[in-house]
Amino acid sequence: MTEHIKEILVPVDGSKNSIRAARFAMEMAQAMDIGVRLFYVFPAASVEVIGMAGMSRADIDQAAQASAQRAFDQTREGLGSDLIDKLEQETSIGDPAEEIIRYTEDDPTTLVVLGRRGLSAMKSLMLGSVSDKVIRHAKSPVTVIT
Repeated sequence: MTEHIKEILVPVDGSKNSIRAARFAMEMAQAMDIGVRLFYVFPAASVEVIGMAGMSRADIDQAAQASAQRAFDQTREGLGSDLIDKLEQETSIGDPAEEIIRYTEDDPTTLVVLGRRGLSAMKSLMLGSVSDKVIRHAKSPVTVIT
């Protein structure tokens, strides 16, 4: 890698693992004097599964923003630090792994720091499906926090 890391992207979903990843990212960002962006992806599958397919795009965006705000609030609460005002936030809709990978394609100077598993019920997996896919396909460095 020839370029320096300019930002840390932390995918969050409100889980303990994503909060732990955010805490690690904040400490690293402070040491490197770079910014942290919390990134929430409203799963596209949720749109179909919970019957939002008939909703307008504006209504789906509103539901995604509400869900994202809950994850951001839980993360900020879990950080419990006065550094949280330096966090940026971004929301997307789609497949979480694909959206994180897309972000790394747009900016390879971003370090992705994510928890090994999110809110999935499959706790027996060593790595979650999102973290596994991101590790395999991201165009920038990835750190997985356990």
